[in-house]
Amino acid sequence: MNKILETVRNYALSVTMPIIMIILLLIVSPETRSVNAIISLFRQGFAPAVLGWGVLFNMKAGNWDFSIGARFVLASILAGNLAMNLDLGILGLMVLAIVISLILSTIVGMAYKILKIPTLIVSIGICLIFESITRILYGGAGAHVSAEYMLFGKSPYDLIAFIVCFAIAAYIYYKRKLGYNVRAVGTNPVVAQTNGINAISTKTNALIISGLFAGLYCILSLSKTGVCAAVSGTLGSAATVFDAMMCVLIGMAICGKGNIIFSLYSGALIAQILKMGMMAIGLPTTYNKVVIAAFVIFFMVSSSKADVFGGMKNRFFGKTKAI
Repeated sequence: MNKILETVRNYALSVTMPIIMIILLLIVSPETRSVNAIISLFRQGFAPAVLGWGVLFNMKAGNWDFSIGARFVLASILAGNLAMNLDLGILGLMVLAIVISLILSTIVGMAYKILKIPTLIVSIGICLIFESITRILYGGAGAHVSAEYMLFGKSPYDLIAFIVCFAIAAYIYYKRKLGYNVRAVGTNPVVAQTNGINAISTKTNALIISGLFAGLYCILSLSKTGVCAAVSGTLGSAATVFDAMMCVLIGMAICGKGNIIFSLYSGALIAQILKMGMMAIGLPTTYNKVVIAAFVIFFMVSSSKADVFGGMKNRFFGKTKAI
């Protein structure tokens, strides 16, 4: 019984926060008051969570990788067009998306390891190169896949794909040496180094493993929309990066002692609910990022100051009891 109660406490915030947000959405948006609308809402959080897991490995290792958005677009364009032109089918698209994405992430990781400069600088530089390539390939037309390549955009195949991705992310993060090293380096790289963990190699591996989830995100994104446009403008792919980071930050804030992989999906779900809620009340799109950023800051502060709030609560109740 104690173990069950402890599990409930660990996952309480990760479960209750999305539920509260859904209730608020139902209040402000009558058109969402149906079972199908709620199911569709849960499905919308699948793809952002998958990309967020890739960003999680980077952020936990101390990497600031702004190239993952450009890598996703470039891998989608290459995989989508090659699969269509060679008639490789859905399986060929899956293999190409993952392999190409891993190759691109390896380029970023090796550049960081060889140049030994901050990941922020490396990733932005390579991001600009990859964005330019997306505008050159296939005349800048991007990728368009036919309906047969959109299998994982339909139910229940999207749920099956999400569960598989969840299992992969949880296994790597909690059961493999890489996940342990990433957490150790992110907590304290100096202590990790003294315990035999190479910080540079770990950060490089985190960059590379993020390519796996970027490739999986390629599959889910193409399956959902069927298209992927070339990046327009300088750092036009940054919006994808920030959306994924937002899911990670919210997930980390509400995780507590629970499973961060699960909490990150809750963060992705909360982000989608916020966007739908702002659309429902007619808030101009120019204010969307401001409101979402305010929620992210709230979750970050509530998480980082949990010990302070707890101390204040104990002192208050201690004084009350003494009186």
